[in-house]
Amino acid sequence: MSVGDFMVYAAIFSASVVSGMLGIGVAFAAVPILGIVNLDLIHQIQPIALFLNGVTALFAAVSFARAGYVQWPRAVSLAVVASIYSPLGALAAQRTGETMLWAAYFAAVVVVVYLLWRERPAARETLSFTQILWLSAPISAASGLLGVGPGFLIVPLMVYAGFGPRWAAAINAVAVVPASFLSLAPHIATATVDIATVLPIIVSAAAGAFLGGHLSSTRVAERALRKLFIFVIVALSLYKGAVLLNAPSRLPVADVACPGEAAVALSAGSAPCR
Repeated sequence: MSVGDFMVYAAIFSASVVSGMLGIGVAFAAVPILGIVNLDLIHQIQPIALFLNGVTALFAAVSFARAGYVQWPRAVSLAVVASIYSPLGALAAQRTGETMLWAAYFAAVVVVVYLLWRERPAARETLSFTQILWLSAPISAASGLLGVGPGFLIVPLMVYAGFGPRWAAAINAVAVVPASFLSLAPHIATATVDIATVLPIIVSAAAGAFLGGHLSSTRVAERALRKLFIFVIVALSLYKGAVLLNAPSRLPVADVACPGEAAVALSAGSAPCR
């Protein structure tokens, strides 16, 4: 294992702790982390990130459920909506340019930071959960397009609307599990990922998410969750933005068939054949 691989594993674990606290899945952070090692966004980063999103949301949901924070009727209804619309966005990602996807991702980061930065009175919910469900349809489609999972945008919206961060995180942790795995389906045919290389990342993410869910439900103040999320997502996005600005343009890849047994290792950082 190289030093670079170890740093990726450590970063994914740390980000999974944060994502477990927020109940959103780790894809929001996995996208820029994996982007740092120069993997292909659509055929490598998004499939890995979506799978990690489902795994981390599942382990966080277990922690929240054990602490009694999951409101199951709301969680199930949100899961149904997200599971319908997230795969549609993932399908659209297959036909969208990488530059446009990165631009959309950074725009989403700005929206998320704004929603979490604004302080709202906690006395009442300014949006009903029914209104949240209606808004979750286009949000889930946009999240599927970005490969980050719907909780990345829905949790900040719910917190901004007056829902308690722990309750919003618990509901979303359950809801994004099926949506994340279903959003992965359109990527399966074109993904070029070495399973053996990704396995340590999956283990790191699962352990971090379970720990994060436990910390959020028992020890961490709600206001601290907002600040932690903002710090992590801004830091990662700024770093990835700097990398993109300084990177040379990627050469186009010939439209040839991949060997059946070929897989692209995490450390290779090369674009897949098509």
